[in-house]
Amino acid sequence: MKRLAVITLIILALAVAGEFAMPWLVGSLVARGMGGATGSDDITAEVAKRPAILMLDGRFDSIVIRARDARIDKITFAQLDAALQDVALDMPVLLGQRRVAVKTVRDIDLTAVITQEELSRYINQTVKGIKNAQVAIGSGAVKVSANFALGQIASLAIALDGKIVGDGYRIKFVTDRFLINNTAVGNIGGAVLTEIPLVDLRKLPFGVKTRQVTMDNGRITIMADNRTP
Repeated sequence: MKRLAVITLIILALAVAGEFAMPWLVGSLVARGMGGATGSDDITAEVAKRPAILMLDGRFDSIVIRARDARIDKITFAQLDAALQDVALDMPVLLGQRRVAVKTVRDIDLTAVITQEELSRYINQTVKGIKNAQVAIGSGAVKVSANFALGQIASLAIALDGKIVGDGYRIKFVTDRFLINNTAVGNIGGAVLTEIPLVDLRKLPFGVKTRQVTMDNGRITIMADNRTP
């Protein structure tokens, strides 16, 4: 009887230890997999399931991911947070390839932040003809001042007044006014400056569409989820 009691205590101790160790271990694997998908070196993942042993089958009550300086597509988010509820992951892929592959998920809520400094860098590097772009983000609006090259002919000082909008999976800057020397004119840049694509959310390892985009205090905040409107 005494030996049976000792064995029982050992089993209980291992079970209790597993409840603490398993979330840490699996969370570390999920964070590493998401780090590869986002290019972030500052990322954490909190995973939850009771009993914790079921995590080995890829089933989770929730997964919360927090990343900083996460690069999706060609733009870097200063902050990217995602909360997934009732999730099933492909564990062979996670364990073997160190990659997060979502098999099923009930709810996803994502919040991502782009700074005006990052938007300046992105426009300078990706928009043809634009140089020295400076972005200012205020309440509900984005202003871009830059030099725009007309081929080899001339370089004009321009300003774009617009906003960041979400169109399903795609986030883009849409120009409302095009100005030269503070005078509104037609868009001489054509489609290049009418809409500037920023990021495609389908680059993420889980499917979300834009729900809301807000602009204020030098930051763009994107909220997305997987729920049908």
